[in-house]
Amino acid sequence: MRIQRFINELCIFKHRASATENERRAAQHIYQIMRSLGLVAVIEEFKSQQRMNWELATILSFFLLSAVFYFFAPVVSAILGIAGFILFWGYFTTSFKPLSPFFRFSKSQNVVGKFPNPDAPFKIVFTAHYDSARSSPLWNPKRVNLFRFNFLAGVGLMLALVFMVALKPFSIEHPILNIAVVALGAFVVGQMVLQLYSGFSGKPVEGASDNASGVAVMLEMAARLKQKTMPLFEFWFVATGSEEVGAIGMKEFLRAHADDFDKESSYFINFDNIGSGTLHYFVGEGMLKLYRFSNDLILAAKKTTQLKKFQPVTSSTYRLAYTDAIIPSRLGYHAILLLATDERGLIPHWHWETDTIQNINFAVPELASDFCLKMTEELYQLISKQQKNKIQIMKNIQQELSKNEESYL
Repeated sequence: MRIQRFINELCIFKHRASATENERRAAQHIYQIMRSLGLVAVIEEFKSQQRMNWELATILSFFLLSAVFYFFAPVVSAILGIAGFILFWGYFTTSFKPLSPFFRFSKSQNVVGKFPNPDAPFKIVFTAHYDSARSSPLWNPKRVNLFRFNFLAGVGLMLALVFMVALKPFSIEHPILNIAVVALGAFVVGQMVLQLYSGFSGKPVEGASDNASGVAVMLEMAARLKQKTMPLFEFWFVATGSEEVGAIGMKEFLRAHADDFDKESSYFINFDNIGSGTLHYFVGEGMLKLYRFSNDLILAAKKTTQLKKFQPVTSSTYRLAYTDAIIPSRLGYHAILLLATDERGLIPHWHWETDTIQNINFAVPELASDFCLKMTEELYQLISKQQKNKIQIMKNIQQELSKNEESYL
């Protein structure tokens, strides 16, 4: 019942688009819920952007300029093409985004809560973004099943453009190459127009599944873990803003709390899009480069699925638009993603006007909560066993050292 109430309350805002007033109001509401659950909570502001389209259009402009300069400045053309692909790679792997600060004209915020346990050697961080997306032709249900294919095809065409323009400085020319560069330049123009049109026309969606459902499960975990005793763990709960414009909130959270989390002893469990469909735990994610998730968390999830109740929960690999889970995973932290898909492997009502409270199957977030609680308990048992083994190894080493000292004497 709590999960349903949490989702209903977040959907009252109609939308929670990134870096908007509605997102700010939703953050205040989540903050109040965290306080009511007994969490020590704080709202952390950061600079953000309301739309990702302007940054993507700027990256695409490097490819367009590369095609233009190809005909009278080949070296400049090659440099622009290579620079464009480096920026493209950095953006979609989240490795680096040097252009992003130039588009952060707005403010967003993360809501951070925890049950303080300063003596705990491990931190478990439950995360879910609370901002909602904007619809656009990119997410039209009639075409969204081709999202992965279209993305990879676009990558291939832009790589082809970079390869072709890089030939001319070495005096490798052919009329067919000239025609191909013009055609690929026209393709880039089309992609830029699509991004600009989407940026201007995209309407914020309610975001019941994406991602009020994830926030609701995260808050439910706080309510349930409050009753549990796990002295090795300190539990954190983070509702991130501006995920829909490039996972900015998660990146800013880890930047602000870099000193709080050790990579070997911090575990991030991310909830996203769990309002309907079939629940999965993901072993890795990435649009271009696949980042594998934590072996410990995968093992805990796998053990959890051995229970009959959780056998429908299966493992998968996420290769669609990236989630918050990719940020800690790329940085070397333990991480895992829980997300639900339909029979095609797609997210139901993805970034569309139909992502409403009426299309939520509350059994799915309820299952996610039960699954994650059991997975957390399995993780605790796994880590406890590892700690005991380490202690035993240290004792054995000390005994060997003592024996050696006695023999020496």
